Order: sequence, then C-alpha cells, then structure tokens
Amino acid sequence: MKFKILLSLIVTTLLISCNPFKNNEINKVINAFYTKHKGPFEDVDKSLLTASLASLVDKAIAEEVRSAEEIKALKLLDKPARIEGDIFTSLSESFTSYEIGETKIRDDKAAVLIEFTNNKSGVETWKDEVELIKENGAWRIDNVRFKGERSVGKSTKEVLSQFLTPITSVKSDADDQRCRLSAGNQYQWSNIKKGCIRVFELPFKLRSTDRTSIASVIFSDDQKKAEVFTQKTSWVLNKKSLTAYETESAEDGVFLEKRNNVWRLGELKNGKTIYSANTE
Repeated sequence: MKFKILLSLIVTTLLISCNPFKNNEINKVINAFYTKHKGPFEDVDKSLLTASLASLVDKAIAEEVRSAEEIKALKLLDKPARIEGDIFTSLSESFTSYEIGETKIRDDKAAVLIEFTNNKSGVETWKDEVELIKENGAWRIDNVRFKGERSVGKSTKEVLSQFLTPITSVKSDADDQRCRLSAGNQYQWSNIKKGCIRVFELPFKLRSTDRTSIASVIFSDDQKKAEVFTQKTSWVLNKKSLTAYETESAEDGVFLEKRNNVWRLGELKNGKTIYSANTE
C-alpha cells in the first residue's frame, strides 16, 4: 500500500514538472523573446513580460530619458544614467545562441534553465534560469536568475530595481552625517550616485561571516565602480577585472569579487572574507 502511494506521488510530480503541453507553451514564449532579443533592454517585447517586469522596464526607460534631458538642460559633461549591456542574461555582451534545457512547472509558475553561448570573441557558455508566471491565461517572463560567473547582480529584476533606487540629491551634503540630517535618518551619502540613498532598499546584499550584519552593494551605471555600505562605514571600489573590485588603498582596504557563484567582500591585507552571498 505504501509503495502504491509513493509511486502515485512520483507520477504526479513528473506530470507537474514535465507536462509536454505546458512545456510547448512556455518554449514558444521563450523562443519568441530570445530570437528577437539583441541585448538592449529598451527594445524588449514587453507583451512577453509579466505586468510587474514590464512596469520596471518602463520605469527604467523613463529614468534614462529623464536623466538625459536633465544633463542636456544643465549643459553638463556628465554621462546620463543608463543601464549598459544585456540584463536578460548573465553576460553583459549578450549571447549569439541559446538552448532550452530543463523545465520545472508548479501550478502557474515555471522555471526554465537555458544554456547561452557567445562566440563573438572565443566561445563562452553559461546557464541562466528564466522564471515565468501564467498571467491572464498566458505564460509571461517574470525574471531571469543569473548563474553565469560574469554576472553583476542576481537577476534582471534586481538590476532594474537597483537602477531605480531612490536618490535624493543634496549638494550641500559633504558627508554621511549631513546627509542623514538633511534627507532623513534612513539615508546615507553615496559617492557613486552623488546623492543620498536609502541603503536598506538596495537589492544586492552580503551577509557577514558571523551572520550578524548585512553589507549592501551598489554599482555605477557603467559597472566600473562599486560602493559597499555596512553599519559602520562604506567603501568605493574600482573595477580590476570582469568580476573583481578593489579599493585604491590596500591599508584598511577591501576587495569584492565573484568566484563559483559566490560574491565575497574581504580585507585586502590578508584576503580574509568578512561578508559573502551565494548567487545561486
């Protein structure tokens, strides 16, 4: 009797995760999206995205336009805020081909593993997980979880959310203390963003090795700098390689790097890890 119940559960699980009809519908959405997708997020077909993801895309596009108009009106030499590279795969340079892999379906949610390849300069392959939700009777892409070694951030939604993180420009704020006084106790000064940000809202977070505190990370729009905030201090780090950043000074300086899908923040003088986060 127990064997029959166990067998029934196994069969039911297989039917849920391997329904060929659902797979076919999901594959059509993924193929429709990635056969047309060329890299820039501004050009994606939003009809294939969930309302939640499409809304983030629209807000990010609006922010890029607003930033460009502001720079032009003020006749500044600064670059306008812009999301660089492909944010629907782990690799900023995007892909040249892809292959749909394992599909897991549970009720109105699905996760599809896709192997991407970029052969523009050598051959590079990686896998990302595309999350879909059935919305109004149709499957739509809701997020892409990055699994590639060169990804910055954890997912498409995280990159968009970070780009849209509220910033209060307070030009008279020379340091974090003044920033808190003028913009509210929840704000801290960001050297990268040149304004006051609410650090606790940043989506990219690392946990201390003793599991007692959190470090938040933000990247510059061109990905050339990273800024790390802890409860006691903050650092600005410069990009040293595709997935590694370091402070200019080694004394009391830190590094931020990604290896084997794990981001580590550590001390430069001894290589000791003080914060980390698994991206899988």
